[in-house]
Amino acid sequence: MNSLSSYTGKIIEVELSSKKNITGKLIEVGSDIIVLFNGKHFVYLPLQHIHCIRKGESTDTDFTSKDSSPILKGDNQLSFRKIVTNASGIFVELVLSGNHVVYGYIKQIQDDYVVLDSPAFKVIILPMAHVNCLIPYLNQTPYQINAEKQPVTSEGSFAQTFHEQLKVYQGRMAIFDLGKNPQKVGLLTKVEDSLVELVTGNGQILHLNIAHLKSLHG
Repeated sequence: MNSLSSYTGKIIEVELSSKKNITGKLIEVGSDIIVLFNGKHFVYLPLQHIHCIRKGESTDTDFTSKDSSPILKGDNQLSFRKIVTNASGIFVELVLSGNHVVYGYIKQIQDDYVVLDSPAFKVIILPMAHVNCLIPYLNQTPYQINAEKQPVTSEGSFAQTFHEQLKVYQGRMAIFDLGKNPQKVGLLTKVEDSLVELVTGNGQILHLNIAHLKSLHG
């Protein structure tokens, strides 16, 4: 941690597991997260998804901000979970493993996942272990939709863990990983210890590893 703190106030380049590279000024180092300013937005990066950090080549004037981070609230011990909690109700961009990107409002925070209200996906379940990057947006709404017309879709109760929430979807259509792979869209028929059983559109039965599921909606 001390070696990362030596970069504070300096420009760095960060390579993420989502194959995304981010350049910015290092603002703060927490127990499991770092905060950058990329010239336009504050960017929150969990350490577990950082592959490499190197000194940046850009000039300091490219990354000057007059504002403080909107979700740093003077906590003595900065952590990813605290950042997610502070971002509750704020319009955010979340970059997931596999370079999937979703936009919306964090409405509920459970033990190991968050519930996002998204104009594109309605209610979407996101395991925190697959969130590579969080960017809050102030004075802006997703897709420029009027704030009064934003759908409120996540009212109600949710299970404490992602595994238990999967069981809620048994017998229902489930879309994993934003539906980019047709083999991750189907009828969820069974949730076992580490696998879900899914029947795809052509009737094929598949078993998916829960640890590698990045999102769920239906």
